[in-house]
Amino acid sequence: MNPQIVGTEARPAWVGSVSAEVLKLWSLLSNRILLIVPVVMIAGSGGMLAIGLVGRLTDERFAGQEITATPMMFVDSVLWAQIVVAIVAVLAVTNEYTSGQVRLSLLALPTRIPWLGAKALVLGVGGFLVGVIGSAIALGLSAIVLTGTEVGYEVSFGEAALLSVKSGLYLAMIAIFAIGVTALIRHVVAALIAVLALLIVLPPVLSSIPGVSDAVDYLPTIAGRRLISDFETVAQLTPWAGFGVLTIWATVALVLSAVLLKTRDA
Repeated sequence: MNPQIVGTEARPAWVGSVSAEVLKLWSLLSNRILLIVPVVMIAGSGGMLAIGLVGRLTDERFAGQEITATPMMFVDSVLWAQIVVAIVAVLAVTNEYTSGQVRLSLLALPTRIPWLGAKALVLGVGGFLVGVIGSAIALGLSAIVLTGTEVGYEVSFGEAALLSVKSGLYLAMIAIFAIGVTALIRHVVAALIAVLALLIVLPPVLSSIPGVSDAVDYLPTIAGRRLISDFETVAQLTPWAGFGVLTIWATVALVLSAVLLKTRDA
């Protein structure tokens, strides 16, 4: 008996999988940059919007008009940041297939599901942190810039905190959805096209087609953005109901990819 093995316990598959995925994600400089970019995007656009509103106070074109703002306005760029988060999620899966590393990953995890689940968990947490941090900074900057000005704007700490968490939840689910779709396709170009089409291309295209425009409200981004945006839709989904629809999309994509992962070759 090997004395080095006596008295040791193997780590659970999920613990090792999550640790490995964190290392894969954070060890690449490109991934770190891509995760910082959306944070800067959300925070920067929020700050610039606040400065722009202050500028309107002295702009003759807005003379006599009441300048007002709502907290949701300052996190609107989350809807653009989702593109970067989705790209990171797509590359997290396809890079393993293009490099052949997936064979080693699945060899270490014969049941396979922990590999996919760990990716979804790690990228979901990454998306959540991007949304929370970026939105918190944007809302903080808006409060600093607009406080004491004539711009009509009110935001409490609790409201800002809740909106930041909602932004994080939205991006987390977008990341998980992208992981699920990519694991189904496994080809980098096809996966990028499919994910970005579902997120940003199909909604405006389908909304212009009579007879199917009502169904657009149940697409991932249109339904999910109800959580962080105030806009009218035909379905009139509540914020959490819309997020529930997005969660269903992500869950279905992830479950289908898990089933196929167990039944087909790496």
